[in-house]
Amino acid sequence: MNIVKLKIVVLIDKYKKISDVARELKLKQPTVTFHMKSLEEELGTVLFDSRRGRVILTEAGRALLYYAQRITSLTDEAMNIVADFDTLERGTLHIGAGLLPGNSYLPALAGRFMRKFPGIHLDIRVRADAEIMKLLQRAEIDLAVMHTDGSLEEEHLECEPLGRDEMVLIYPDEHSFSALKKIEVNQIAQERFIQHAEGSYIKGFSERWASANQVNLWNSASLDSPEAVKLAVQAKAGISFYTRRGLLLPSAPEGIRTAPLPGNAIREPEITLVYRKDRPVTAAGREFAAFLRAL
Repeated sequence: MNIVKLKIVVLIDKYKKISDVARELKLKQPTVTFHMKSLEEELGTVLFDSRRGRVILTEAGRALLYYAQRITSLTDEAMNIVADFDTLERGTLHIGAGLLPGNSYLPALAGRFMRKFPGIHLDIRVRADAEIMKLLQRAEIDLAVMHTDGSLEEEHLECEPLGRDEMVLIYPDEHSFSALKKIEVNQIAQERFIQHAEGSYIKGFSERWASANQVNLWNSASLDSPEAVKLAVQAKAGISFYTRRGLLLPSAPEGIRTAPLPGNAIREPEITLVYRKDRPVTAAGREFAAFLRAL
């Protein structure tokens, strides 16, 4: 069994015609037919069924299809990685970003990277941190930058801290908090709280902070975008939490004030570079990681 035979199985399921399979593989039709018969003889079962000019997979063929798709996909991926591994002239780098990095400092960093390496295509997916973890686990991205609390321990993942951040309370100008020298925990709990997206680092942090201080936050709204949270606070819709670094980039927002979080402290966030241990990092990935370390 070779990769060509497995590709034929995948393409037969897609096109249902030997002529279309031959065209895509740049083979002659008799050659495709030969490989199909050879594969059936090799496995000792019928895999293909001809019906009115169409070829469909038998039950045995469909059982093989699942593995053929996986093997051919991995083969194509391996060939692409090897071809692009040590070059900065071409290739695609798949990057995942948590909502805060993806909406603050990552776009400017990506711009500098693309100007230096115009041949590298960046595929950047900005998602809640929980979704970024799923993309890493499914190997759909090469690396990720996200906030963690330093406790991220996944056997197959490498986590490299890039720097500390600080979580702060944000509230609008002219809020009653502006007249206070110190804001108390129970005062925060009494205010309308603009909550961040489900699965985001800040939502998890706010829940841990509330639990550590034995209060319930009055979640009056939940917004998927960190920028939308800032706008809601500017519009005096409520208060929220935010990282100090996220507030400073790309620019400090007007109409928003900050204050340290009172009460029982929990671990501050770390900006973290995350990638899989079991996948080699390409030259583009190594260079982009160097850009991140220089943040």
